[in-house]
Amino acid sequence: MAAFLSAPGGYPHPLRRKPATSIPASPLAGLIQNLQDKVAARVALSRTLGDALTDPIFLLGIFMFLVGFVSNIFHDEILYDLRRSHPPTADGEPHYAIPYGGLYKYISYPNYLCEWVEFVGFAIAASPHWNYTPPWMFVVAEIMVMAPRAYKGHQWYHQKFPEYPKDRKAVIPFVY
Repeated sequence: MAAFLSAPGGYPHPLRRKPATSIPASPLAGLIQNLQDKVAARVALSRTLGDALTDPIFLLGIFMFLVGFVSNIFHDEILYDLRRSHPPTADGEPHYAIPYGGLYKYISYPNYLCEWVEFVGFAIAASPHWNYTPPWMFVVAEIMVMAPRAYKGHQWYHQKFPEYPKDRKAVIPFVY
């Protein structure tokens, strides 16, 4: 953000006809970044590693991270196996198939759900007080970007495959 605001000409504005004067945002952006770093460091250093290893919330976060990580790889492998077992068509188009196994029984995008579990676990371990810190900001951004993609992809599966399971949801079992 600081680089954007302090770039020559300042921030672009679609209705401005003449070049803008440079905004002296670098010192202000540097100050804000410094304050953010200090707050993050203070939160991170408020617990020692020994304290964290005995904290059930930290251990829950690590457990969720590992479950999400392993599950994400498992479901990605199901997709990779479909690609490996079905080469592209003669005209170079990829072969598409309906994935089965694991959470694919319930949802179209279990790899997305598992990634969310993975990073929610990371956020719990890294920032257990549910503050709006970078790990939680990442989780929110990831869900906001991936949920619509999952929904669109889920619709595509239904259009592409008439035999696609009707009871499968997009990314959250039995819900969405």
